Amino acid sequence: MTTTPTRAQAVCRTAFTATLLIFLVLAAVLVAVQIVGLLLVQPTWISWASDTLLTPSIGAAVLFGLVAFISGYINPNTTAED
Repeated sequence: MTTTPTRAQAVCRTAFTATLLIFLVLAAVLVAVQIVGLLLVQPTWISWASDTLLTPSIGAAVLFGLVAFISGYINPNTTAED
């Protein structure tokens, strides 16, 4: 029954990577739009970015944290102490 843990580990690794990338993209877009709005003196862009992207960014970070926590149990540390 070695295929089940291997598949679970692969799914966990994929979910970990996907949720990390989603969070990073959302947060980077949020910050980039705010910086551009600051440089171009467009306060509406700064407000829009915060109003639109802050909650999804936080949600993606929470989801990433949960996936990382679950991955810690599915992919335990394999170092053995002698």
